[in-house]
Amino acid sequence: MQWFNMRGFVLIVWVTIITAAGTMTASGQNELASRGATAGNPDAIFPVWPFRVGEEAEYDVTFGPVHIGRAHLRIEAEESIRETSTFRLAFEIDGGIPVYKIDDRTVSWLASNPYRSMRFEQVLREGGYRRHRRFELYHDVGTVTREDWDEEVGEYKAHPKHRDLPIPVGALDEISYLYLIRTLPLEVGRTYTFNGYFEDEGNPVVLEVLRRERVRVRSGTFKTIVVRPIIQADGLFSEDGEAEVYISDDERRLIVQLKTKMGIGEVNMYLRRFEVGA
Repeated sequence: MQWFNMRGFVLIVWVTIITAAGTMTASGQNELASRGATAGNPDAIFPVWPFRVGEEAEYDVTFGPVHIGRAHLRIEAEESIRETSTFRLAFEIDGGIPVYKIDDRTVSWLASNPYRSMRFEQVLREGGYRRHRRFELYHDVGTVTREDWDEEVGEYKAHPKHRDLPIPVGALDEISYLYLIRTLPLEVGRTYTFNGYFEDEGNPVVLEVLRRERVRVRSGTFKTIVVRPIIQADGLFSEDGEAEVYISDDERRLIVQLKTKMGIGEVNMYLRRFEVGA
């Protein structure tokens, strides 16, 4: 049984950041119109890339009272994907309990001019569960193709059914979204609904900006903005999970803390270290 799904855990964080793109409700359109953006021109809402290669955030991850491991969010390098310059972004979790080990890595290749995901990869090892796949996003034709890793031949092979599926303009994955919230204002009391994820089942997403709160974690004390993501699906990011994500109320917009409820306990993530990069 797959006890811990990293993708679901990442999506809890991701859906807090969906304010950055997608097909918007009237409230979202009004917010962006004041900044010179429209729903028909998603590129206009993203500023110049403000982050540095080498930036890294490290987190303690707990399941109820039990410390189950560490998580890392990094900007690892600049790479070219199909002659397009991208930043390689990675989110990793390493840990588990004695009878159930977790060693997961999810990677996004994000082009920043304009913002769009070029490639998205998952390598999940959770107990006896294994998944190794990637998605190639072709924005020139507006499609995505899934490729699964073939252990026998040591290479990716296109999925027989999940290929050439349509994607929205400027489609992004969950890792890419993690960086966009730090460039945007968050107004307490606002609610936003979006449909911009590259896989249709990830839509729609609702984001509620709840309150401001001071929190203390291992890396220090922060003034934060607390947001609640809601998505109409089962799992960590469902409405019943009552997830809350605490984002630093300063120019860095760090993801400081995450809390979400599950049927068998509570999963938390706390910032323990942050490096700006070179």
